[in-house]
Amino acid sequence: MTVANRILGYVNAPALMQRIVACMQGVSVDISEYARKRDLLCDGLAGFGYEFVKPPGAFYLFPRSPISDDVEFVNTLKEERILVVPGSGFNGPGYFRIAFCVDDNTIKNGLFIIFRVDIR
Repeated sequence: MTVANRILGYVNAPALMQRIVACMQGVSVDISEYARKRDLLCDGLAGFGYEFVKPPGAFYLFPRSPISDDVEFVNTLKEERILVVPGSGFNGPGYFRIAFCVDDNTIKNGLFIIFRVDIR
């Protein structure tokens, strides 16, 4: 069934997950950890002059690339072991996607490297 879903292009919650979610009604999650990490990354990138919309509920940012070729910028960061995804893969050329669901030190070290390799 999983293979059929992928081949046919359907995106459905797996049956097992549907059963688990049904048992979790009324359960909440503390999202303050994600908000803090988002703010850490947003503050750092904004301080470097990056343009983006601060997401109200995602675990990633979608900043404008400092150069027009987002793939080139992503490849430059990849050489420094920073994993980001070109925006052109999301129909957003000139942007890149960076997740913040990582350890705080990973965010801080990544910001240092992004600042160091900025190719504007």
